[in-house]
Amino acid sequence: MSVKTFKKGEVIYKDGDKITSVYLIQSGGANQCLMRGKKTIDLFQLGSSHILGDQIILGQATHPTAAIATTETKVLEIPVETLKQQYEGAPQMLKVIIKSLADRLRLAMNDVRSSKLEKDSSPCPEDQVAKVFGAVFHTANHKGDRSQPGRVVVDWNLMKQYSQRVMGEGPKRLEQAINILVKLKLALYEMGKAPDNPDGPDEIQKVHFLDLSLLESFFEFYQYYYFKGGRSELLKVDELCQQMLDGILKLSENEQADRFSIVSIDFAKFAEYCKNEIGINLNNDHFNRLEGKGVFMKRKNGGSGVLLQFEVKEFRSVAQSWKMLREIEKWNEKGFVDMDEKDEKPKKKTNGGPACPACSVELQAGAKFCHECGHKVVMAA
Repeated sequence: MSVKTFKKGEVIYKDGDKITSVYLIQSGGANQCLMRGKKTIDLFQLGSSHILGDQIILGQATHPTAAIATTETKVLEIPVETLKQQYEGAPQMLKVIIKSLADRLRLAMNDVRSSKLEKDSSPCPEDQVAKVFGAVFHTANHKGDRSQPGRVVVDWNLMKQYSQRVMGEGPKRLEQAINILVKLKLALYEMGKAPDNPDGPDEIQKVHFLDLSLLESFFEFYQYYYFKGGRSELLKVDELCQQMLDGILKLSENEQADRFSIVSIDFAKFAEYCKNEIGINLNNDHFNRLEGKGVFMKRKNGGSGVLLQFEVKEFRSVAQSWKMLREIEKWNEKGFVDMDEKDEKPKKKTNGGPACPACSVELQAGAKFCHECGHKVVMAA
């Protein structure tokens, strides 16, 4: 255990971060909130003698909210393992009381969270994501023309009218959602002159959907985890996991899938890719991190070494969902979908300073646990 000091406005942890420590506030205070790009949605304030990260008692692996110091704040940092040892050693009746209070607090927090999100003025609040993309899918699926191979074509005016009349989805948010699909090359716009204004500028006439199955997978994936208690952390984008999954799919491009759609790639090649392209030394912590995001693969000994086996179709669907989530975050941050944004290659984790031996992210001086992956850090004496 150690005492840490956070300056006013400093982030203690973000929502979706792995819970590696519990913090007992000794002085100062913290704002528990939701971070949405540069915007924060305040939930409630905590002060002296309050605890941050107590959800670990209920088995939750990640923080459901962020915590930001409201003034200079001193906290006692208690590693999760230390807390678990203390908790397991407590009398059974005390453990029952603690768990009951923690569960009651979780329910209260969920009520406050839902209430705040209902008032969220973001272009696409969390509770509306499944609705808008579900409206896009069902309208295209029901009203689309399938005469062209490999695509479903919908008249733009028909789409707006049907989505608003049947699904209750406004045209402005509908268009921005489809802009994301166009940006990710899952749809195309067919432009042309409006019949009542032949000399005017080109306008959207039709939308060509190139893969409705991926769109269906996304909104079902989102609504399942958003409305399933305690699983919404799977909807937070983990940049490192996304880079690793992209690498797995890149290495599997020329591999032949078996009759069960299972693909095998060489573990050594993937480890080399991670080292050269991402800047990490691959280990079990990284596979645990992927599994924490719902990405599972089998490791099997082959003739030339260890093979990684997975269902490639499922991995492609997950990777696409993560890209959609990232674009929705940007949409809420900017207020619109930036169609001209350049796709920058993610930077490697190595920055020259003290780094985590597991994920290579830069560490703060004196850190005992990596804030990125939760790896225990052993500092040189």
